[in-house]
Amino acid sequence: MKLLALDIDDTLVGTGKLPSERLIRAVRLAEENGVTVILATGRGFLGTKQIRDSLSLYSPLIHYGGAVVSDGRTGEHLYANYLRPQDVVTAIAVADTFGFHAQIYEEDTVIFRAPNEFTERYTGILNLPYIVDPNLLYRPLDNIPKVLYAVDPSREQELYREIRSLLPKHLSVLCSKPGFIEIGSVSSTKGTALEKVAAMLNIPREEVTAIGDNTLDLDMIEWAGTGVCVANANPIVKEKADLIIGACEDEGVAAYLESLFDPS
Repeated sequence: MKLLALDIDDTLVGTGKLPSERLIRAVRLAEENGVTVILATGRGFLGTKQIRDSLSLYSPLIHYGGAVVSDGRTGEHLYANYLRPQDVVTAIAVADTFGFHAQIYEEDTVIFRAPNEFTERYTGILNLPYIVDPNLLYRPLDNIPKVLYAVDPSREQELYREIRSLLPKHLSVLCSKPGFIEIGSVSSTKGTALEKVAAMLNIPREEVTAIGDNTLDLDMIEWAGTGVCVANANPIVKEKADLIIGACEDEGVAAYLESLFDPS
């Protein structure tokens, strides 16, 4: 292993939590053994700040589900592939069809048409700036990396199938955590972004490991030389992973890294 890509939510940490001392030590142990450790997340640059700082990870950052790769220290974009404005409009129209919340992102700012319990919790946990704009669709929509739907987790699979049938095939429909359905471009996944980062660092695919839990992580888990998922992962991801490690709540990532680099 020379490159390790780590999902954040429900892989490294639970919602609103920071890395434990054990996880911090395990990541440092991997780095001391020559591994470049990067984060690959659905969050934006600012939304990863506390995690990056806790782990002292400033290598390239894959965020917005692979739509953007940034310098982990400065936030400068190394790669970006945004949705077309008409696709943003289409995605929001589909959300309106079902009557559930949809939000977009301009850099680190979250934009939605009306505040609700979800937006208060989401922006509060990640400490993100936001704009309430009832006329959201009349804004410039040229640099939007993804559209996020907030849905009833108990209906997620049912809604996923219906949403998939209504959106064009060049858009991806993926789950990042229970109740979160993310709409992006099929050409901008964590897998395509991880391939770009590996090329930037001149690391071959077979020396890349990726760890995640949900379908937003599936593409990078399949692309990596070693694809790993935590025990709490989506069953679809478990079927594709080369290895299943301990659950997020049991610090599975830390235990995995310890087994590789500190077997004593």
